[in-house]
Amino acid sequence: MDGLESIHEAIPSELLPQMLEEFRTGWALRKVQAKAHAKLLGKLNQEEHNHVEGLGEMTMRIPVESYHYWGKRLGYDCWRDAGFRKEFLRDNPECRVNSKAAKTTVRVEGNKPLYDAYGVPIS
Repeated sequence: MDGLESIHEAIPSELLPQMLEEFRTGWALRKVQAKAHAKLLGKLNQEEHNHVEGLGEMTMRIPVESYHYWGKRLGYDCWRDAGFRKEFLRDNPECRVNSKAAKTTVRVEGNKPLYDAYGVPIS
């Protein structure tokens, strides 16, 4: 007798239909929650995210479930593979982040004195 048969025998027969229904509805609930989460993630990722000319650029926001699913299935190094990330974004467009570059401007004005936060020249 294996472990599954002993668990089955330990559950009263009148509770089996209720237990199976709970398993079925629990799975359906998680599917609905995952779809709702993906929809919210898609809306969030449509907002513009700024980065400074490639530094700290956010390209995707990965749901924790997806991160661990693929990490356990393929190894967590898969997230370092550009080809895998490209395929992931192709299959999950809601994870793509709307990222725009913010230009960096540095002004230098000759030998003018530096000023502190109160506008007083620093010697």
